[in-house]
Amino acid sequence: MADPTLTAVNHAVLATGRMPGDMGVISNSFRPRGGAVNERANGFGIVPETPTLWSAGRANGLCVGSLLWPAGANGGLADRADFGLGWPMKPAAPAAVLELDPEDAGTTGELPSADGVKPLAWTLHYDFGEGAEPESAEALVVLVDGNPDGKPRWDTVGVKAPGSDDWTLHGDRDWFSVAFDLRQADVLGKNRWASWAKIVHVDPLRGRLKLYRGAAWRTIAWPETFENELTDAIGPWPGVPDDRRLAEWWLDAAAGVDLDVYIEQIERLDRWIDAAAEWVVEHEEFDLLMTYHPGPDEYQHSSLIVDQLQWAWSPGRALAADEGLKRVGRSADRSVAVLWSLLDPARDVLVAVSDHGHLPIHDKLRINVALAEAGLVRLEEGPDGRTRVAPTSPMVAVSSGAFAHVYLNLAGRDKGGVVKRSEAGELLARAAKVLADLMLDGRSVIEEVRGREELAEIGLDHPASGDLVVILAPGFAASGGLSGDVLAPTRYYGQHGFLASHDGMCGMLFARGAGIKRGRVDELHATAVAPMVAQLLGFSLEE
Repeated sequence: MADPTLTAVNHAVLATGRMPGDMGVISNSFRPRGGAVNERANGFGIVPETPTLWSAGRANGLCVGSLLWPAGANGGLADRADFGLGWPMKPAAPAAVLELDPEDAGTTGELPSADGVKPLAWTLHYDFGEGAEPESAEALVVLVDGNPDGKPRWDTVGVKAPGSDDWTLHGDRDWFSVAFDLRQADVLGKNRWASWAKIVHVDPLRGRLKLYRGAAWRTIAWPETFENELTDAIGPWPGVPDDRRLAEWWLDAAAGVDLDVYIEQIERLDRWIDAAAEWVVEHEEFDLLMTYHPGPDEYQHSSLIVDQLQWAWSPGRALAADEGLKRVGRSADRSVAVLWSLLDPARDVLVAVSDHGHLPIHDKLRINVALAEAGLVRLEEGPDGRTRVAPTSPMVAVSSGAFAHVYLNLAGRDKGGVVKRSEAGELLARAAKVLADLMLDGRSVIEEVRGREELAEIGLDHPASGDLVVILAPGFAASGGLSGDVLAPTRYYGQHGFLASHDGMCGMLFARGAGIKRGRVDELHATAVAPMVAQLLGFSLEE
């Protein structure tokens, strides 16, 4: 893989065949060339500066689709795939874990309840915020005895969605979906949204009900006709797994959502992407379809629990996390099998590739706090009352994963720059020493600090790259936090962004179909993938 081993970077490498210094996607987040201290570029929203598989394909008269492909193919960019799915960034309503108490319940005669058990009814409320139409919605949740066996107990959950007269019935640990027609102020048109909710536990004797109410999401796709037809066929985007609440559960089994709930969310998203691919193959004419399944990445970030130094580690949790990873792998395998089943082996090719691996982490480095304590970054309270890097700060670190660009705030080069060129060398030397000297229990926190003149060696020499590049040692990840201790335990357990030379950062590649000879290649650089795909399609990215 290419350095830094980050999602946006290596998806752009896989789509262009060029190193980050050549094509301009140099991190998941970075400061644009000449930008102010707090100005940021989003690597997922940057159009690569060199030809991509979709732009070169289009130039050669081909049609390219993207299903969630990160870095450059999405619908909000000037250069994008001809059709595709984007990544929804903000739900209409947040997720919540709800403990529904019978003392707070009403009742209803709409659902029968057996064995003399009183129906218990609660309102499931969704708040969409000011300016939305509607601003809120309510579903009705009722707990009844659905089994007339002479044993009075609550065992069945009835759900009536907003605007519906129909009930759906569910048991303990079941999922159900609540759908909405909703228009938000910043979204054109009235779109379909949905929230997936989980019955976490039914107390059959006390009538208590624990629910996980998932966030409300919609599909983001282009063109509009593609979005509407796809949503009608397979339903709205089901949402990403709930990292924050799983992190709570790893440390307290009574909090958050458990591992089964989290993995079920990954599996649902995999099946939804599978359904999208099946629909596209049946209804769209295309030459290349680029898809992305985030499940293995999401899972390892949240649950790569293998090291006794990790906050959540115990023998039991490590075993559970390992078994969960196998389950996530089986779900990914199923998705690959679905894609292969859609193709004609005599004509088509399937290329499965990953963008990086993961290494376990146990502590996070608040890199700007470390530099601030050395007098190299200036922090202040912003207009919103939150700590920020002051516009007059001598430098700033912009981090992603286990990687960071450190930028001087250079006068004459950067917007609002304050550092004189005569001071630059000394400040960078001080920053490099502060970071290189960071230790925890006798172990170095930083693996490499490189100056700009050394970036060409790792393919990262670009005008927007940092004056220093910092790559953390395995076990540590960078944090953008601006308060707290310099080093602190993390509730995130897997990370990437480490040096690509680590075996654990390597991806994988599998290709099968027309023109692919049976064999094994021990190692292939990420830059070789796009030229291979282009050649299979009959064009060259160099032209």
